[in-house]
Amino acid sequence: MAVGFAMNCVKSLLILFNFIFWLLGVGLVAVGASIIGDGKIIHALSLTEYDQQLLTSTCNAMIAVGVFAILIGFLGCAGAAWENKCLLGAFLVIMGVLALMEIIIGGVALANKHKAESYLKDKIDHISDTPYRNMTEGMKKFVDVVQTGFRCCGMETVTDWAPDYPGTCNCTQKKADDVGDDSSRCDAATGRWAQPCDGKLIGNLRAAIGAMAGMPIAVAFATFAGMAMAFVLFRSKDGGPPSFIIRGHEYKAFA
Repeated sequence: MAVGFAMNCVKSLLILFNFIFWLLGVGLVAVGASIIGDGKIIHALSLTEYDQQLLTSTCNAMIAVGVFAILIGFLGCAGAAWENKCLLGAFLVIMGVLALMEIIIGGVALANKHKAESYLKDKIDHISDTPYRNMTEGMKKFVDVVQTGFRCCGMETVTDWAPDYPGTCNCTQKKADDVGDDSSRCDAATGRWAQPCDGKLIGNLRAAIGAMAGMPIAVAFATFAGMAMAFVLFRSKDGGPPSFIIRGHEYKAFA
């Protein structure tokens, strides 16, 4: 009786786990898609020697793993609900491969964090070596997009464009749909944004890389928990409660 109750608990927990795992898969897809869709970091890295394709590829890998996790969530739920040994075995193998992929993605993101930040800061700061009025139209557009999006002025310092400041440095004119309070970021004396943009870009990149590394590693830990429950349920289909042999002694789960 106790064994049956315990196995039912494991079964219920495994179904719940796969639902949560499905949600985490959705989270991976959302994070990867949002970074690619935002475009600011990708565009910023395109101005540097850093291979922005690595960031794009990592995001694409996150999306692929997320979609894979969503599908596996359904497989795990089906295997647990029907107590099908074949489905549970396939679930265990696939989850093992998935956990390895997640750890690799998180490791790649962490390993390249400081390198990406260093390259980005160095190259962004060098943009201000060219006066704004002498920039190409493409570079001016980039500067304007960054200054408008991050509400900043200049790349390395707020006086980078002196004396001919672009209109996007102006913080006194708000759009009708802009309801944010920028009083702490707007220099009332000059009417320009009070902070340069390099720190904003680095902070945005740091947050993106943190999400890229943290989400896969979190999913990997959840994967190991699901594998443990699936293994217990898988072994129970051999008849009786699952048993484990440790140092020559046999131990029965839930006995």
